[in-house]
Amino acid sequence: MSIIDPVLDGIDSLLAWFSTEIKQTTESYCDLETADDAHTLVARDGSLVSVIRVFGVTRLIGTDEFDMIHRGLTQSLQATLKRPGHAVQVYFCYDRATVKAEIDDILTPAKQTAKRLKLELDDLFKERIDYLSKYCAHEELYFVLWTRPYSLNGEQLKRAQKDKLKTIRENKIRPFINAQNLIAAIPDLRESHHSFVRSLVNDLTAVYVYCQRLLVHESVFAMRYSADPEFTDKDWRPLLPGDKIPVREVKSPGNELSGLMWPPLARQIFPRDAVNLDLRTIRVGDRIYTPLFIDLFPQELKSFMALFSRTLPTQVPWRISFLIESGGLAALSFKSAMSAILSWTSSQNALVHDAVKLLRQIDVNTDDAVVRLQVSLATWAPENNIRLLRTRTAELAKAVEGWGSCEVSEVCGDVFAGISSSLLGYSANSVATPSVAPLSDVVYMLPFVRPASAWIYGAVLLRSPDGKLWPYQPGSAQQTTWIDLMYARPGSGKSVLSNAINLALCLSGGIQRLPRIAIIDVGPSSSGLISLLKEALPLGSKHFAAYHRLRMTPDYAINPFDTQLGCRYPTPQERGFLVNFITLLATPLGAERPYDGVSDMAGLIVDELYKYLADDGKPHLYTNGIEVLVDDILTEIGFVLDEHTTWWEVTDALFLAGFHHEALMAQRFAMPLLADAAAIVRTQAVEDLYGLVKAPTGEPLIQAFGRMISSAVREYPILSGITRFDIGDSRIVSLDLDEVAKSGGEAADRQTAVMYMLARYVLGRSFYLTEDILSDIPDVYREYHRKYIAEIREDPKRLVYDEFHRTSKARAVRDQVILDMREGRKWNVQIALISQALEDFDPLMVEFATSIFIMDAGPEQSIKRSTEIFGLSETARLALKTRVHGPREGGATFLAQFATKNGMNTQLLTSTLGPVELWAFSTTAEDAQIRNKLYAKLGPAEARRVLANLFPNGSVKALVETRLATMKEAKGLIEEANTLSIVDSLIEEILKAYGSNPDVKKLPT
Repeated sequence: MSIIDPVLDGIDSLLAWFSTEIKQTTESYCDLETADDAHTLVARDGSLVSVIRVFGVTRLIGTDEFDMIHRGLTQSLQATLKRPGHAVQVYFCYDRATVKAEIDDILTPAKQTAKRLKLELDDLFKERIDYLSKYCAHEELYFVLWTRPYSLNGEQLKRAQKDKLKTIRENKIRPFINAQNLIAAIPDLRESHHSFVRSLVNDLTAVYVYCQRLLVHESVFAMRYSADPEFTDKDWRPLLPGDKIPVREVKSPGNELSGLMWPPLARQIFPRDAVNLDLRTIRVGDRIYTPLFIDLFPQELKSFMALFSRTLPTQVPWRISFLIESGGLAALSFKSAMSAILSWTSSQNALVHDAVKLLRQIDVNTDDAVVRLQVSLATWAPENNIRLLRTRTAELAKAVEGWGSCEVSEVCGDVFAGISSSLLGYSANSVATPSVAPLSDVVYMLPFVRPASAWIYGAVLLRSPDGKLWPYQPGSAQQTTWIDLMYARPGSGKSVLSNAINLALCLSGGIQRLPRIAIIDVGPSSSGLISLLKEALPLGSKHFAAYHRLRMTPDYAINPFDTQLGCRYPTPQERGFLVNFITLLATPLGAERPYDGVSDMAGLIVDELYKYLADDGKPHLYTNGIEVLVDDILTEIGFVLDEHTTWWEVTDALFLAGFHHEALMAQRFAMPLLADAAAIVRTQAVEDLYGLVKAPTGEPLIQAFGRMISSAVREYPILSGITRFDIGDSRIVSLDLDEVAKSGGEAADRQTAVMYMLARYVLGRSFYLTEDILSDIPDVYREYHRKYIAEIREDPKRLVYDEFHRTSKARAVRDQVILDMREGRKWNVQIALISQALEDFDPLMVEFATSIFIMDAGPEQSIKRSTEIFGLSETARLALKTRVHGPREGGATFLAQFATKNGMNTQLLTSTLGPVELWAFSTTAEDAQIRNKLYAKLGPAEARRVLANLFPNGSVKALVETRLATMKEAKGLIEEANTLSIVDSLIEEILKAYGSNPDVKKLPT
């Protein structure tokens, strides 16, 4: 038996070789053998292969930008493709059917975060996948670079082969019959190949094409996905040298070690057999494919976008492969010679001879390379739907034929060879008809102008107007700082996009707690977001999201002098705020600046206030009956009181007993008040320094200061007493300043400035705490603050200023915002400013901004100003003028500019939210009333589903207005009660219709 085995093994080997050579198996069509290093694959003949993923361009593409990229890519490739032995495959794929899986993958980190934080947002995620898939498609673009053995000269190739044979003999290496050949690579190719790949990546980046050289595992995954996407899980990973060797049973002859090596690469890339159905149809898994080939190239040269725009209306899934090889003239040598000899026999022979002569002149007299080009395409359909496949093939063929008048064919004799010609990196041999052309003409037709996002994952899922997914994640590591400016006229979708961005921050991948988001709003724009989060949070966590409408009453009193728990003195940041705040209050109405000396005096007054009320000064004495809860707990813990007990002593006792919140309540009575500032200004310490200083009015500065502070105490009841308004443990908080931030007149401007400053202090005072302050905190409180600060430092934080134009006269507010912008990065704080015009932002704010959202173009003057300030190209200016508009069917299109680590990224994007999300974010009074009542009746998710079915535009406002108009015709007048009655009746109608049919799509008329 042992004598016969080698004979049988030899026959098996011969038959395996024979079947490979005559292409009997799918593996025999694959040229790839193994991996050479982390980024390089090896073909069977020793060629080196690298894959570059091209995400797209980071600029809006017009004629000038296209010409720049075309010129740069041509120059990058021409030096290499003038030499023999190099090839480039450019692969592009478009498929609407697989976009749902891509959307789901992009949203995976957000979904995991929602699950971790117990946010019930499944209906939103499901809708995003279902709704966006109507407008988008999955797109892929890759460059595959091949360096072939014949790029070496004859002597180098002989030496390389001789060295390999010597290695095999010396190490007694047996053939790798059923495994990857680990010595397939030709070492002499490595230097030139790596130089080729490196230079192309650098040159693409230089012309604003965002690309990445893939690792070998990523490359093989992309190849398998192109071959059989339905049989390729996103977590699938190929087995390559360096990976753990799998356990597998392989019958190997003699001492051959295939069973102990990595399995063949071809079988990993193409896991299922293909079945030829006829000469133009093949079945792979659950799909059937038809190949197409360009036989005659465009008579009129057109860019790839001309072809892409022709295919969009058809919604046909398709892929295209451009195989560009050096040595184009060599392919014409025989034809050139024969046409020269026979030119007298036919005019066509003469034309061929002249064309070859022209190409030779281009090759010799210009920098342009003459290359060999083969273009293969394919489309597909579900198995057993041959009619759909034929329709798609015809649609694709018509689109290609209209691309500059091409000639297209779909029969090649070997249908699998035709299909494999359009696969990513599967082979460097194409059965498409070869053509010879100047490289510059070939590059002109390549697909390099699709928009690129710097983010792979993002909880904000935008899209290009023509349907390419564009993820965005606020606060990510792709940007070094996070300063957003958003502007447009009212009704342009600013609030909806802002809410979407704030929600995305709550869904950031990897976070363990909700972020800290402070929204200073004028009106209820953010109330929809707060409502959504509150209803999505579990029962014990709903207080983490809060919306408050501030009122100028003592019930909403906020004492700006409050310190951190247990701290007798403010932190440096808190002290700086207090100085600015007091200075603002002590600035005369209508004046931009305070009197000379007021800022310095404010600092001294702040220090004296805390010093006066500290333990070693004259702290406030405890008074029984002011805070009943505190009184009861003191009795419970057995605290001994006397007439000298201070509020600080009570605070310490409560904290040590574990009553931290009650300790904070007690501490409020130990704090100085604004009225105290008017009194302490007359102490000796202040008199000594400022007693002789006169104000411009002629009165002493101290007297003028006291007068203005007393006026502030009288005019702003919200500042006059001990803190009664408390955001508690809330993490996402919106303060609506609509009632307290007025416009019109100097007094209103002053009040607006004071309220913005106060809101920023209340919401963001803890954002800027660091471990540096621990040494200034009393010992008993230090560990408490250490944990608190560590948590704050880790959490993402965001300050949002809506209706920022209201602060136009508030210099103190703007100075504080600029300070926040300067220092936000080191505190992990994001800043967002939202307003109605670019002029509403200071030049320095615009300079610091890293994300710009222009939601509405505005008049020509505004477009010109935006173009100048942000350095927009003529293409971007034209897009801003003609394409940027408010919300329409399909979403709101806007111009965005992001400063990322990879450079500036300017894009035209569309925010497409489905009806469920629109209903979640809606802030109109009628919508909010109906939504909130249905939340209570049906539950949040079910209420949003029903409303989305009934009113897919995301609002009932139009219906309410129609019914009001009808009522006015009948009654002659409209009162507020009529609106309420219409809303109430609508709710009743919805609930009644829902009771009859939970999937109701229309209310009965």
